[in-house]
Amino acid sequence: MAVSTAAPALPRSLAWALGSGTVLQGLNSAVIAVALIPIAEHYGSSAAIPWLISGLYIASAVGSPTGGRLADLFGPRRIFVSGLALVVIASVLGPFAPSAGWLVADRVLLGLGTSLQFPAAMAIIRREADRHSAGVSGAIGVIALCGQTSAALAPTLGGLIVVASGWPGIFWINLPLVANCLFWVWRCVPADPPRAATRSLRAIDVPGAVLFVLTLSLAMTVLLSLDEGLDTRAAGSIAICLVLAVLLIWRERRCATPFLDLGLLAAHPQILLTCLRGMVTFVAFYTVFYGIPQWLQVGRDLDADAAGLLMLPIFGVGVVSTFLATRLSARLGPVRLLVVGNAALVVAGLVLAFTTGVESPLALLVLANVLLGLPTGFNNLGNQLTLHAAAPAEASGSASGLYRTSQYVGAAVSAVLLTHLVPTDRDAAAAAMDAAIRNIGLCLVLIGLMLLIAGLPAQLRRRRQSR
Repeated sequence: MAVSTAAPALPRSLAWALGSGTVLQGLNSAVIAVALIPIAEHYGSSAAIPWLISGLYIASAVGSPTGGRLADLFGPRRIFVSGLALVVIASVLGPFAPSAGWLVADRVLLGLGTSLQFPAAMAIIRREADRHSAGVSGAIGVIALCGQTSAALAPTLGGLIVVASGWPGIFWINLPLVANCLFWVWRCVPADPPRAATRSLRAIDVPGAVLFVLTLSLAMTVLLSLDEGLDTRAAGSIAICLVLAVLLIWRERRCATPFLDLGLLAAHPQILLTCLRGMVTFVAFYTVFYGIPQWLQVGRDLDADAAGLLMLPIFGVGVVSTFLATRLSARLGPVRLLVVGNAALVVAGLVLAFTTGVESPLALLVLANVLLGLPTGFNNLGNQLTLHAAAPAEASGSASGLYRTSQYVGAAVSAVLLTHLVPTDRDAAAAAMDAAIRNIGLCLVLIGLMLLIAGLPAQLRRRRQSR
């Protein structure tokens, strides 16, 4: 009689405890999607909209690799809880922001806090899996499911909050969630071992982080101003951006503990490819994430609660697809999961581009949104499983941080893309709004096709190995 050698699974209580913290990133990403237009109207300008989106993600792009490094150095549970403390501070201060600029600054602090949970959670999962010789797919699936669930509920919840109490309420919602997470983390997550005396914050590459923020922020500023033409000032900004990028690469290649571990990427090409794939995938994801709610409020003149309700099919189906991808992951493997996800992205983009518009029935938009939810779970889980397989155990936190950084760069790029695609003026012409939703759909088609073509070598390699 054959004896099963399958590895035992990690306790579900551990995974759900960690997931109760990782929901904060998805929640705070999604809940503001239906509040952007009310915030712009409150402060009298839409100029801050791309920075309200990208400010959180640029901060998260810094916080994720830094959080991964801190988790490796000082213990992942300590870093996980520290991130929760930052979320509380930002959530208390946000509603009292006296200007849009201060609100952007608060979103930066919020991004730093919410960015620490994921790399810390992945490091905890890797540590506990190694200690108990346990499998990780179930725990990683729970983390992905928690992120999708928070994203699924956040637009609808955010719309109800905005209608009931105004946009400041989207910050208060974090407080009970943090309290719940703290309870379960203290109860279910094993304590970190005592910190070694030789470990020091000097291991954090502050110059590299500063160069990264300057490079990405200046690049965004240049991209946001493309409509104004390429004048001498823009050309100078591009030159400075290129110099900063070169300095960043030079610094990171020579730093003993770099902010962006380019050596890790060079030594493990699969991590690099997964990060690039994640960045492009999340350009598509956040283009949908923020673009459709803005289009619904401006182009269809819907209130925040109605726009949030119409976003529910995207994220609801995303939860189901995450659950389905988790169940199928052992049979299909990450390569096939990505094929399914990217093919679904192409189909959903075609439907969105050619069936929806200002005058089209809302039922068609609901159908498009259902299809847009399908790629999410398959792409997310496929990328995370690929990353886990490629990353060495001692650098799992750093690899997870790099992957999250790539996602946040993708989110920042999507904010720039939407600035040029979707008008924020409720008086915009119907033809302009029809063009906006069509162009969003065509962008999704293009990204899906690019990812399918880029994945062909991995598919061919898998087929050769299976023969």
